[in-house]
Amino acid sequence: MAEAQLKRNLGLLDILMFGIGGIVGAGIYAIVGEAAGISGNLLWASFLVAATVALLTATTYAEFVSRFPDAGGSFEYVKQGFGQTTALWFSIMMLFTGVVAAGAIAISFSEYLGRLWEVPRWIITLGVIVVMGLINAVGVQQASWFNTLATVVTLAGLAAIVYFAIPEWGSVPLLESEGVGWTAIASGGALIFFSFIGYEDLVKMAEETREPRKTMPRGILISGVVVLLVYLLVAVSAVSVLPPEELAQESGPLAAVLRRSAGAGWATAIVVVALFATSKTILSNILGTSRLLYDVARDGGMSWLQRLTRVNRKTGTPLPAILLITLLALAFGLIGNLKVVASISNIFIMLVFLAVNAALLNFRRQHPDAPTPRFRVPLQVGGYPLPTMLALVGVLILLGFNVANILG
Repeated sequence: MAEAQLKRNLGLLDILMFGIGGIVGAGIYAIVGEAAGISGNLLWASFLVAATVALLTATTYAEFVSRFPDAGGSFEYVKQGFGQTTALWFSIMMLFTGVVAAGAIAISFSEYLGRLWEVPRWIITLGVIVVMGLINAVGVQQASWFNTLATVVTLAGLAAIVYFAIPEWGSVPLLESEGVGWTAIASGGALIFFSFIGYEDLVKMAEETREPRKTMPRGILISGVVVLLVYLLVAVSAVSVLPPEELAQESGPLAAVLRRSAGAGWATAIVVVALFATSKTILSNILGTSRLLYDVARDGGMSWLQRLTRVNRKTGTPLPAILLITLLALAFGLIGNLKVVASISNIFIMLVFLAVNAALLNFRRQHPDAPTPRFRVPLQVGGYPLPTMLALVGVLILLGFNVANILG
């Protein structure tokens, strides 16, 4: 272990797979049922609301990563907009979000595997965290290979759900749902937002990407659009096969959809797919959060964190940071609940998204003559990007609905 830099092994395809894989993760397999109970046949509209706010924020991330391709991601962006002290406070929130989410999703993994294999759940929970930590430690390219495999399997599972549901399309009204209005759509969108937080982990891979100023913005925006299309198809398929109230009662809503449309064998297959979906989400959380910890230790000015800046020359990965994040995830893996953590994680990630959007507006105000990056958020109003301003308002609205979901 010595002074070394992260290795730039990733190209556009890797970034697309991490982007799509980081977003199409555990959330869609668990949250879709809860959201259907809120927005009914208009589930697709809730997905559209969440995706629109996420994509607007994605343009902010794309400009920032084009200006500052740094492993710290949001930490670096908030630092550029508001200074290091504010960024350090927000980094604690980001670390907490990634670690808790990894632990909770590991519990979800154990619940899925428990349907196929009689092993104590706590052993499975801890085991998958350790395995994902080891894959991260071996190298970012190896993590990319596993992520690509898991992403392809996950997308194949979602494609099967859509394929078998196509004969049912048009069987329910998709433009109206009894007792559902704009408030319910927004409330569902606030819960679904958990399924769109992969951008945060993706930008932390900038220092391991070739030509990051060009590659990262493309990867962020393309993956966001692809995921939106996939989610809309899945939402329409789900409510076409099962009534929303039944979806809301299912612990495995998408497995229930396949069981109804294709038979019990396919329902078992989707459980296997869910194992890939949840495991790669844990992988992404450990990867992104360890890079954040590495960057905070490197740039935060705190000497007691310097041990976490060490990069292994052979693997090109920050092993001490990966080890610490894995241990913390193990601790949280012994407690937690995916539904609760989804709402709590939503609050934290929404606060981070607010900070990043506000940071870009403040950066533009402070540096009006800054060099134009490879990607710049379009549609300026008085020198400020309109999509970023709309994202700020959208996140605030969804944050309010998310708090209401928890209190309700």
